[in-house]
Amino acid sequence: MLPNSVLLIDDEAIVLDVLTVALEKKGLEVKTGTCAAEGLELLKSERFGCLLVDKNLPDGSGIDLIRRARELQPLCACIVITGYPNVESILEALRLGAADYLEKPFPQMALVQEKVLQALARQRVLAEREALVKRVQELQAAQPKGDFSTHAQVALLQQALDVARDDHQRALREVRDAAQAEIDAASGRLDAVKFRHQQALTALRKGATLLASLLDSHRLPAPVERDLRELRRAMTEVLDET
Repeated sequence: MLPNSVLLIDDEAIVLDVLTVALEKKGLEVKTGTCAAEGLELLKSERFGCLLVDKNLPDGSGIDLIRRARELQPLCACIVITGYPNVESILEALRLGAADYLEKPFPQMALVQEKVLQALARQRVLAEREALVKRVQELQAAQPKGDFSTHAQVALLQQALDVARDDHQRALREVRDAAQAEIDAASGRLDAVKFRHQQALTALRKGATLLASLLDSHRLPAPVERDLRELRRAMTEVLDET
């Protein structure tokens, strides 16, 4: 069974902290490292469902770490993250079987969560299919050709293989739909905040205009006029900054 764990390698502490919190919220176990050497040692000592690695590390390339991961743990999904993308490294990562390539800063944390969960779901399908295929091959090799019992078991296993594939495709769709719902909800909240912000600015502009009219058309006591002019100056600074 593919472990529900992620190996996260990045030399920026803030990236490690933020991604660890985001992935743990999705029920994933997260191990972290700050360089390629640490990542390699963890890959040698523990099994992971997904490797999330920065392309540029202090002691080497994340692409090279993916290459070693494919040798040590062929079923581990791999995702490259970087703030300096280029076509060559993207193609190299994909050629090595990387599931995705994400740019920093991430547009939405929900997108990163979705990509990791999708990669894990795809790799679980491959792991279960590989196990079922191996079992079919063992049965075929163990029993004489034409043996009804063997053929029946093989047929059942092949049916189980189809069911496993369908189940995980459905699970993958559910993960994608759930992640999209989170993204849509976050987008809706952002639109509401922007709307309220625009309303506040409109009210502030009206207030500044009325205040200017009051100061121009009325003779006010000196202390009051001084306070009102200071208030108008502060309101104007806020409007200029936005």
